[in-house]
Amino acid sequence: MSRPRRVVLAGYLVGFPLGGMVWCMLHYLAALSRLGCEVLFLEDSSTWSYPYDPRTRTWGVDSSYARSLMDRLFAAYCPGVRWAYVSELEGQVYGLSREELNRTLARADCLLNLSGILPLREEYARIPARAFIDTDPVFTQAKAANDPGTLDYLKAHDHHFTYGYLLPRGETPVPLLGLDWKPILPPVLLDCWTPRPGPGGAWTTLGTWDVKSREIEIGGVRYSWRKSREFEKVIELPRRLPGETFELAFGDMKEDGERFAAHGWTISDGLGISADVDSYRDFISASRGEFSAAKEQNVALRSGWFSDRSACYLAAGRPVIIQDCGIGDYLPVGQGLFVYRSIEDIVEAVGRVAAEPERHRAAAHRLAEEHFEATAVVGTMLGEMGLG
Repeated sequence: MSRPRRVVLAGYLVGFPLGGMVWCMLHYLAALSRLGCEVLFLEDSSTWSYPYDPRTRTWGVDSSYARSLMDRLFAAYCPGVRWAYVSELEGQVYGLSREELNRTLARADCLLNLSGILPLREEYARIPARAFIDTDPVFTQAKAANDPGTLDYLKAHDHHFTYGYLLPRGETPVPLLGLDWKPILPPVLLDCWTPRPGPGGAWTTLGTWDVKSREIEIGGVRYSWRKSREFEKVIELPRRLPGETFELAFGDMKEDGERFAAHGWTISDGLGISADVDSYRDFISASRGEFSAAKEQNVALRSGWFSDRSACYLAAGRPVIIQDCGIGDYLPVGQGLFVYRSIEDIVEAVGRVAAEPERHRAAAHRLAEEHFEATAVVGTMLGEMGLG
């Protein structure tokens, strides 16, 4: 293809303009731009995706906060990338006129549907190559197996990629739905996460503490989507390692926060930290490393899931200790990246980092360079779609 590839990336930024989600979008958009693509970021509210305003911590109809944020961040990190926000809630199209949007969609070579938030309106479904990028492995497949509408949605795409790196092997009871899933790792812009000197402060993590509505059943067994249950298994960790600080930055711990604090954990305001992309990055970059649990669905079924947040820690030269989801089957572990199945595994990993902090920091960054570099990850995906 002699002309630049014309790519539409559909995502979820106005609906949740917080640190991790925004960085996820920026990594894809900037990578596509650096690969020489003409890029449009598309978000469509449909009738349910209300804009979130982190200043008031509320959802409403007004999308002005996130639209202003997109103007500022796209100019800084992916200049030349255009955006369109189709607000059915406000009855308007922002960023582009309706006519400009329709022309752009008609000329597009491919649609990358990140996380499947986009309603597949006729004008979107006409784009010649359509890829679904699954960032919630196991849940996505289990839901589609029991919901014909979700399955039809997935089948409306020509290509299917998943952060469940091991799922395409077909070695778990997770239903693959007759789709040709291909594994993908979360892309990270290395120059946005330049490692800082020094060992950092606490072992930290950010995210969502508890989501009760996403339990699934596979083969008669129910699996939770709740990280809180997995953290319960290691609540005694600070007492096992009194010389280390472990910090949880979640926005919804409620009474669990007081209970974990009583066991020696530092509890921080995750929503406040994530309200700004720079404070989110600063929090990660100033950490000693990441210690985090995973969701039971990914742990019990060994999906191979790897978090885009953890990839940011690695890029920032901060070691990662994460619950074992099968990562060691495809990534080197033991230097810069550790997996655990028990509290004893965590104690050993923390001790190894403490003994040779510079070695493990360098190893963490090297892992990001070799496996998560954004243009390599996204370029490979485009190649698998026949757009390389």
